[in-house]
Amino acid sequence: MKPITLSMQAFGPFADKQVIDFTRLGSNPLFLINGPTGSGKTSILDALCYALYGETTGNERDAMQMRCDLAADEMLTTVTLDFKLNQHVYRITRSPEQSKPKRGGGFTTAKHAATITCLGETEVLISNKTSQVKHEVIKLIGLNETQFRQVMVLPQGKFRELLLASSKDREDIFGQLFQTDIYKRIEYALKEKASDITRAKNEFDNQIRGALQVVNLATPEELTEQLFKVKTQLDAQQAETDKVLAATQQAEHALQQGRALSQQFERQQQAQQALIQHQQTSQTHQANEHRLQQALAAKNIEAKHQAVQQQHQQIQKLQADIARTQAQREQNTQQLEKARITRKQAQEAAGQVALLTEEQYQLNSIKTALQDKQALAASIKQCEQAETKLSAELAKYEQHKAQLEQQTSDAAATLKTTIEQKLQSHKVEAKIQQLIRSIKDLQHLEEINNQNEQLNKHINKAQKQVAIAQEQQQQAQVRADTIEMHWYNGQAAVLAQKLRQQMPCPVCGSKEHPQPAVFAEHEVSKTEVQQARQQATKAYDKTGQAQSDLQQYQQQLTQNQTRQHELSAELGDIANSDINAQQAALLELQQRSAELQKMDVDALEQEVRTLEQRCKNGEQRIAAVVEKKTGNYANLCTYQKQYNTLCDSIDAKYVTAAEVETEIESIKTKITALNQALEHAVEDEHKANNALSANEGSIKANQQYLKQAQQRHNEATQSWQQVLGDSLFSDEADFSNAQLEDTDISDLQQTISAYKDQQLKLQQTLADLDTVLHDKTPPDTQVLQANCDHAQQTSKNASNTLNDVRSTYQQLYQVQQNINSLRDKNTKLESQYQVYGTLYEVTSGKTGSRVSLHRFVLGVLLDDVLIQASQRLELMSKGRYRLLRKTAGFKGAAGRGLDLMVEDSYTSRSRDVATLSGGESFMAALALALGLSDVVQSYSGGIRLETLFIDEGFGSLDPESLDLAIQTLVDLQQNGRTIGVISHVTELKEQMGLRIDVIPSRVGSKVSLAGR
Repeated sequence: MKPITLSMQAFGPFADKQVIDFTRLGSNPLFLINGPTGSGKTSILDALCYALYGETTGNERDAMQMRCDLAADEMLTTVTLDFKLNQHVYRITRSPEQSKPKRGGGFTTAKHAATITCLGETEVLISNKTSQVKHEVIKLIGLNETQFRQVMVLPQGKFRELLLASSKDREDIFGQLFQTDIYKRIEYALKEKASDITRAKNEFDNQIRGALQVVNLATPEELTEQLFKVKTQLDAQQAETDKVLAATQQAEHALQQGRALSQQFERQQQAQQALIQHQQTSQTHQANEHRLQQALAAKNIEAKHQAVQQQHQQIQKLQADIARTQAQREQNTQQLEKARITRKQAQEAAGQVALLTEEQYQLNSIKTALQDKQALAASIKQCEQAETKLSAELAKYEQHKAQLEQQTSDAAATLKTTIEQKLQSHKVEAKIQQLIRSIKDLQHLEEINNQNEQLNKHINKAQKQVAIAQEQQQQAQVRADTIEMHWYNGQAAVLAQKLRQQMPCPVCGSKEHPQPAVFAEHEVSKTEVQQARQQATKAYDKTGQAQSDLQQYQQQLTQNQTRQHELSAELGDIANSDINAQQAALLELQQRSAELQKMDVDALEQEVRTLEQRCKNGEQRIAAVVEKKTGNYANLCTYQKQYNTLCDSIDAKYVTAAEVETEIESIKTKITALNQALEHAVEDEHKANNALSANEGSIKANQQYLKQAQQRHNEATQSWQQVLGDSLFSDEADFSNAQLEDTDISDLQQTISAYKDQQLKLQQTLADLDTVLHDKTPPDTQVLQANCDHAQQTSKNASNTLNDVRSTYQQLYQVQQNINSLRDKNTKLESQYQVYGTLYEVTSGKTGSRVSLHRFVLGVLLDDVLIQASQRLELMSKGRYRLLRKTAGFKGAAGRGLDLMVEDSYTSRSRDVATLSGGESFMAALALALGLSDVVQSYSGGIRLETLFIDEGFGSLDPESLDLAIQTLVDLQQNGRTIGVISHVTELKEQMGLRIDVIPSRVGSKVSLAGR
């Protein structure tokens, strides 16, 4: 990706539109972005990164914060970037969310917008969706915003962060750049699997221990031994229980046989007694047989006797019916005569119904007229009340309308004034920002002046200290020389004491010693000489320190004076202004701005619209009230005319409809009573006539039935007398005594049959028992019961003991089965853990070199990066330094794998990169960044990193190192890269002819191209 043009409008420090045409710098240029601090050099990179991804290079400032405060309100913040990629040219235009003026005044919010198009013979829109543009850029370039900042735009102050980062931080950076998260996911997946296996195995172990605790045993071996003992005890107890159970069964069988024989002897005795008792009731049995014979004979002739009785009862009933019907006939004859008289009277009275009906019709008409009159009176009263109410309502609406019109006029005037004042708010804000910057500059200038005064004091004091230190140094030097000379003289005196005549002098070789050296006033030791020299050295160091302090104060004063002149030039006429006056003006403007901010134009516009709408609503209501008032008056006139007409047509004696209604109801009652009386009279006459006819017919029919019944009675009496004479009964009374009901006959028959059956059954049972018990004697059941009870108790005790032993065995056996099952599961888990646990320990760095899989992979990638970086670092450091990966001396697992060291060829030793000086760190960081750029490009599937921007850092290099760093960048340039360097270092400005100069001013920064 190579930038072609970059257009910035109202962005950062650039108030108006600024365009950078990179093609004017040539093909694959190496250029400098130059300008004073704060001019906006880094803002160019911010604009480049913002156009692509919607974020700034340092990701520390929001896009909305990048709007220039000096820009005009109507100029929107916009960034446009044209770049070339794979022989295609693309254009991205992006603007952040921001406020923009409306046509009618006030401001509205413009949303974040972005578009990306492919330029050519025809412009093709790729996307105009804000969220989609970023994804299209990542798809085209192959890097996201973080990777872009790491390998194509190296932000200010970020070099040492990558160089000195810990292994953990460097792991995060490299993992993101090389997308190695899959290795971490492998490690985490293995860890989860191993943890699951470990948790399951621990759970099974806990279950084994819990199972052993249930049977109060400590180990599975103790369980096996205890299970063998209990099994032996169970077998022995089972044999004993079987033996006791057999003896119990024999005792129970003997008891059952004894009880059965004893019951047979009891049954024999009971059968004999029952037969004797049964035979004692034979007389009663014979009487029952005679009584049954009499009842059956009476039963045979009972039908003839009942026929005579039935015919006699029929005759008596018919005679009674005839007498009763004759009496009713007399009564019905009298009732019929009365009904005829009543009917005639009712017919005569019903003749008045026609007159009453006519009178009722006339009263109904009067009633209707009275009701209409009453309704018209109510309507007239209602219209009069409505007239009064509508008049008051009309006056109220007209008064309210006048008030609304006045309020609308006042609100419109206020809105106009507010809009005019609101239009000045941005000018006030601009003045505020200008005053804030001026006050800051004045305060800075004042601080510099104060610092200069202090520095002058420090310089005077330092000059005095330098003079004192130089004098003390001179005195200490003279004293040290004197003491040292005395020491040398003392050494000559010591040598002279050892001279002898004719002995050669070790100094001059003479054998004669005319004036040998002698000791001075006192002997000087070597220690005194050393102490004097140390004091002279301290005095020299003190003088050097004083001179250094003086030089530092003078240098700082010079820098302050330079900055003072620059600030004074920038401030111009206000350089000598009073800060308090400026602050007072700022406070006044801020108050004015706050007042303007509080002015809500939209609310005022809404208020005016509301008042205007209320005026329209008021006019509509007034028109509606007038229309209602007119209609109500017309209704009132109509109702009054109708009321007068009705009053003339109604008889004066009728006042209310209620009185008329009372008379109508009275007439209705009379008519109803007359009609009902006639209906009842006719109905009563008809009923009496029907009843009389029914009586005549009933009397004739019953007389005929009576003759027939008397004839049948005579015939039945003759037949009964003949049957009674042929029977075994002497007379009808004897027959009646012999009669029994059917149920009594049945009961008697059953009693006789039961007697015979019982006698036969008792005789047969007794004969059977005599045959069975012929040669047997009754047994002693008490002895047999005692033997059985003793055997059952013994069996019960043996069974309880067997159950206890069996329960213990089953519990132990079940525990052993559970433990065996858990051991099988544990064996499977151990096999799985040997795979997953070992893999996890290897991938997580818990074994071997103790480096995780993810960090091992990153270490290989880092080695590739360090190979590329070391080539450049050796060039920049003149063969002294190479970057290496630390492989020993780690402190904990967190420090393994990705720590960096620098190999120093001067000492042939490796040391930590943190020991490098500032300039050396910059060179190492730059080499590392360039090496990382190369490797990312090689590993990123053919991504072409044809552009590189470097922000600051060159100021820490000495001239020779700077030349080497520039040469490294030149080599990159010759390999086909566009390289931009942001710096204010003077040497770079001299060495790099191609420049983009950023020129600051009080109305916004400007950019210009130099060298072409």
